[in-house]
Amino acid sequence: MKMTNNGVAVIGIDHGYGNIKTANTITPTGVTAYDKKPAFEGNILFYDNTYYKIGDVHKTYIPDKSEDMDNYICTLYGIARELSRENTVKTDCSSRRKALIILAFPCSCQMLSQSTKGTRLPNPN
Repeated sequence: MKMTNNGVAVIGIDHGYGNIKTANTITPTGVTAYDKKPAFEGNILFYDNTYYKIGDVHKTYIPDKSEDMDNYICTLYGIARELSRENTVKTDCSSRRKALIILAFPCSCQMLSQSTKGTRLPNPN
């Protein structure tokens, strides 16, 4: 993660088939969803009222990662790990803070419309 002079965090993420990598972290790419909070700790992302365990299983090959919601979840997890590493956010969900996150990666229109329901996007002009 690189912080710019105006306070913008730039986070690079590499989506491999075996691991998702940031500048400072490596995590296996498998994703398992749970409706209730799992009893186990570690590599958990809570998003859209679902708990996701990251890295327990191996991600199978798909030709177009932009059509796969698991890669979106892994992207959010990579962002969370980098921000947590820099003590920018709390990871225990006890404090909910809002932040504007702009994702610059290829994704399907369907995925984008699902992830932005109820969200106001900034005017690019």
